[in-house]
Amino acid sequence: MTVLEFWPDYGPGPLWTDDGRPVDLSSLGLSGDLVERVAAWNSAYEETKVPIEGTGDDAWLSEGKRLLGAIRDAVGREYRVVVTEPWWGEEPT
Repeated sequence: MTVLEFWPDYGPGPLWTDDGRPVDLSSLGLSGDLVERVAAWNSAYEETKVPIEGTGDDAWLSEGKRLLGAIRDAVGREYRVVVTEPWWGEEPT
């Protein structure tokens, strides 16, 4: 099983390999609609969206949680998608 990290960023993302390379979303077998939704959400990333030095953007974070779940459902057991920050609604791994 391949482990991918879920982390939005400027430009590429929000999925990254264990050696820090961005994952091409279309290579994961995601639907075109899901790829577009994830790409649009990630392109809206700004540091103020995540609660590092403030409250973050609740609507953007909520959409990120929904997309994280949709990605996990779509990739099944072939990939393990982990988070490293607590604002995705679960304990970081």
